[in-house]
Amino acid sequence: MRGAFMNTNILTSILKSSNERITSESFCAKHRIGNAFTRSRKLSFQNLIYFVLRSTHKSISIDYSEFMDSFQTSIPPFITKQALSKARQGISHEAFLELFRLSVEQFYGQSTDLHTWNGFRIYAIDGSTIQIPESAENYNVFGGNPNKTGIISPLASASILYDVLNDVIVDVSLNPYRYNERDSAKEHISFLPDFPNNIIVFDRGYPSEDMFRFLNSNGILFLMRIPKTFKKAILKEKDSMFDYPASKNKDSLTLRGIHFPLADGTTEYLVTNIMPHQLKTEKFPELYHLRWGIESKYREFKNRFEIEAFNSVKPVSIRQEFFATMYLSNLTAIVKRDADSIVSLDINNKHNYQSNRSYILNRIKCNIVFLLITSANACGKKIFQIVSEASKILSVVRSDRKFGRYRKHTRRRYYNHMKSCI
Repeated sequence: MRGAFMNTNILTSILKSSNERITSESFCAKHRIGNAFTRSRKLSFQNLIYFVLRSTHKSISIDYSEFMDSFQTSIPPFITKQALSKARQGISHEAFLELFRLSVEQFYGQSTDLHTWNGFRIYAIDGSTIQIPESAENYNVFGGNPNKTGIISPLASASILYDVLNDVIVDVSLNPYRYNERDSAKEHISFLPDFPNNIIVFDRGYPSEDMFRFLNSNGILFLMRIPKTFKKAILKEKDSMFDYPASKNKDSLTLRGIHFPLADGTTEYLVTNIMPHQLKTEKFPELYHLRWGIESKYREFKNRFEIEAFNSVKPVSIRQEFFATMYLSNLTAIVKRDADSIVSLDINNKHNYQSNRSYILNRIKCNIVFLLITSANACGKKIFQIVSEASKILSVVRSDRKFGRYRKHTRRRYYNHMKSCI
């Protein structure tokens, strides 16, 4: 099968490089908090990393029992959930953020078949509110918002830079609830892959003079949806150039305003620095529609990955799980690329099919310890097996979907009270 399994080597490389870091003394010294792990412990620094990556949303006892079953040689001793909780407070969430960034670096450094649209690489930036376990400590760290009864529930603000064509999270942050989403976007820009012809698509929360200037000065092409109230949005022509802003003592920016009707009778208003010679007017509805991928990604995090069903109640553990999920998301996406390439070759029907992401995620999580600690050859064979299995477990691609998917797990207050949490 031409093109099949071409990402298996990339994923193997990511996993082996990840384990080299996890098992290194320098990684432990860099990411331990205080004097943690300076003495011999029942549960080592590296085994705790493995546990967080492997953990599911079952009870802690079941999670840890299944974790121990992942080891074929040295088995970590069974410890109580209280001891496990205390041990986790000694690891910085930066350890999992480093593993995530390693996955991004190696994916773009080794991939040769990256998807583009009309010669452009398309990214999207957006934020979402994340519900976290209720505690005074979490509210003090993250903030929150009062509900209708006046009770303040802790909330966090997530933001991602997403490669919508290649299904890869490029950068991610988890900040306090009131953190400015434009500041998050600016922080993401430094992690944008160094490729020509990048376009970032934004929703309505990002337009501002400062944002326009920041992106333009960094040579970044952008497309932003703007509200009707935006003073330059109501344009008589479908596509026209205008100077922005009218501020004194500032050089004006030459921007492009575009609007087009939607199927529901409303009008979409966009502002961009993509000039007419770079992209024709009729291409912009399709370009902006590509942003839908980031909305789907957040739904995936909250439904399939159950990112709001934390196994932890401590701020440091919450951040550990969040960045571990981002790392696992990228591993899942790489497997899915190969599985989908087999599906596209083998399936000939009235529907388009894709491999089932939930199945891939489950297989990656169940085997993550084995994939990390085993040899490169055994790791590659296991990935090959997962890809082959995933190519046979399919779901229909519904690109024209108008209604949201059924949510298996809704956001519920006191979710963490329903099971043993650490």
